[in-house]
Amino acid sequence: MAAAVRSASELAAAQRSPELFTIHLLTVLSAQNDSTFSALLIAGDVDLAAFHEFASNRSRQMIPPVSRVSADDIRPSQEHAALLEGAATEMSEIGDSRLGTEHVLLAALKYRPGKGAWAVFGLSYAPVRKSLDALRKNSNV
Repeated sequence: MAAAVRSASELAAAQRSPELFTIHLLTVLSAQNDSTFSALLIAGDVDLAAFHEFASNRSRQMIPPVSRVSADDIRPSQEHAALLEGAATEMSEIGDSRLGTEHVLLAALKYRPGKGAWAVFGLSYAPVRKSLDALRKNSNV
């Protein structure tokens, strides 16, 4: 998960955003074909490439860019911090001991239900959580 957050910070820096937003993280996660995040999107009949394109386009539209910024200068936005707190809560509620991409997805669906990508791609918390349980066969990580 730490690598994904670092990649999201690098994406934000490349886009000259002074803040790391949830959409930056979703863009990075949707580019990983072998993650639980991607597996859950696919289980929800989401075209992963279309989701990634949507997230990429949305991330570029976030805020007017600043003149120059590095990944080390990026600060988490309030929404991003809230997302990671929500992901930690999901991890705890599920009984997992390691924060993963699935927790980020579940938290995002709870935190902003029916907004943006979730509305466009028809995703909601309950079916994704059910898919996670089926994928894991009710085991924890």
